[in-house]
Amino acid sequence: MLALALFLAFTVIPALETYLLIEVGRQIGGWSTVGWLVAMGLLGSVLGKRAGSGVLRQISDDLRSGRSPADSVVEGALVLVGSVLLVTPGILSDVVGVLLFIQPLRRSLAPRLKAVALGWLSGRSGGLSWKVGSMGPGPGAAPPAANPERLARGFDHPSS
Repeated sequence: MLALALFLAFTVIPALETYLLIEVGRQIGGWSTVGWLVAMGLLGSVLGKRAGSGVLRQISDDLRSGRSPADSVVEGALVLVGSVLLVTPGILSDVVGVLLFIQPLRRSLAPRLKAVALGWLSGRSGGLSWKVGSMGPGPGAAPPAANPERLARGFDHPSS
């Protein structure tokens, strides 16, 4: 799965972006295409600053009211990705970048992405169970005994 994602990210998407830039350049001209790319880069930086400030205010409001800022943090990440996509030269990246600045779309996407990320992280935790606030045994405590069944599966290490 990772190999496919890397192949798409570094081969297919740039090839598609190049093709689209060539086709747009043929339709509207080379300098117009360059102007489009510069304008989208400027738009990305302006929108990123503006929307990013709004997301930071939302995170602050969430924290003040005692709500979890997790969705707002994911929204902030989407704003950052949108800005980067707009600054990156390309037609497809510009379209996706602009879509990420549409607040209702971003608000509906954030909880879904958070759920996917949490599922991915919990599924790849390698059998570890993490507890908030638990830093392990205190100084001088004996290490826990290794569980032979888990050790055979690669989850325990005798020294941990």
